[in-house]
Amino acid sequence: MIIWLASYPKSGNTWLRAMLSSYFFLGENKFDFDILKEIPNFIQSKYFSTFLDLNKLKNDPLGISNYWNIAQSKINLSNETKFFKTHNACIAYKEKWFTTKENSSAYVYIVRDPRSVVCSMAAHSNIKIENSVDDLLNENFIGYNGKFSLAELTCSWKINYLSWKKRKNFPGIIVKYEDLKDNSYGEFEKILLFLKDKIKFNLDKERIKKTIELCSFSNLKNLESDKGFIEAQNGKFFRKGQKDSWKNELTPELQKKIENNLREEMAELGYI
Repeated sequence: MIIWLASYPKSGNTWLRAMLSSYFFLGENKFDFDILKEIPNFIQSKYFSTFLDLNKLKNDPLGISNYWNIAQSKINLSNETKFFKTHNACIAYKEKWFTTKENSSAYVYIVRDPRSVVCSMAAHSNIKIENSVDDLLNENFIGYNGKFSLAELTCSWKINYLSWKKRKNFPGIIVKYEDLKDNSYGEFEKILLFLKDKIKFNLDKERIKKTIELCSFSNLKNLESDKGFIEAQNGKFFRKGQKDSWKNELTPELQKKIENNLREEMAELGYI
């Protein structure tokens, strides 16, 4: 069964992915970005190409929705618990759900202040911050991944967050990026305690401490500077990692636009 590590883009998914990969798969080895392969992105060609001619999706990129659960069922033939990363909203598209309780056992969702997200997205995608704000609020926003540019139905920040929060037919936990940054040990331990009901493993406090040390933002940033990181697109992937850098990067008008559109969810999460 699949455990999803889900988020809107640039919300800390890769950081938490590094922590989970390190805790469960690293052993005594030194951390390297290759360990992230243990929690792969679901929307990539190898999970669909065995039963689908991907060229057929060129003129209908969201046609991939017809095959979401077929691919997941094939993954689950191994009868193993596997982690997968996704930025897909947990919604139905033309009556086809992204995932079902038959294919998924749980999710971990990491959410980040949308004002910080747009700044990070603009830098990562090399677009104007105004365009990043428009994408954040676009209910039909689509991301693309891999050689075949497979569509990932991200939707807006609001839809993405609420779609996972309201998913009731398999359990999940929602973690704020800011809380994980302020209290890395406590928040990561909370995630592991949630996962103990889904996976058999020992909760090792020293291993938690070591994982947090290895996967600190500064260590990941330094590793990227030394060896590069394949997921970087424009400049550095691990840029600032700060909580409130948006205060110096967003104009008052753009701040207001985000807050007016997302007031209820931002208030619920304590962002305003």
